[in-house]
Amino acid sequence: MTDHYKSIVDVLVLLHRQDGRVLLLRRAEPRYAGQLTIVGGHLDRDEWFEDGARREVREEVGVHVEPEDLWLCCTAHLLSPDGERRLALLFTTQTWSGEPFNAEPDRHTELVWAEPGEPPLDAHPFTAALLEHFVAGSPRANIRMPAAGEESIT
Repeated sequence: MTDHYKSIVDVLVLLHRQDGRVLLLRRAEPRYAGQLTIVGGHLDRDEWFEDGARREVREEVGVHVEPEDLWLCCTAHLLSPDGERRLALLFTTQTWSGEPFNAEPDRHTELVWAEPGEPPLDAHPFTAALLEHFVAGSPRANIRMPAAGEESIT
């Protein structure tokens, strides 16, 4: 009998301004300290993906997004250096209510509006790879995170 695949699901949202920039968060947690990541997190048990994406946006940057304003732009399968696999649903929106702010100062140090086609050098490798797929309009991605000293393969 084959084991069924089970995975953590990440729900990520690119708040996309009219000038083309997207919102990234600079992380404070030791594992990712100083790296820029996309707004989002893990889908909770018994939560629909749109609800999880909206919750994460509200928790992290304090804005409200209506479900119909979320557009799924990429589905990614991630393989981390330790062999863990996870799925990520990357949404984008140009419509939200409220002004983004750092709603979790214990987890993030600042908000950064960045050009998605030129990810900052301190972007987490997964973030940089997702931004590459976003700019290319690629609806799906297989992303292998690099081990120390190795380049990522997307």
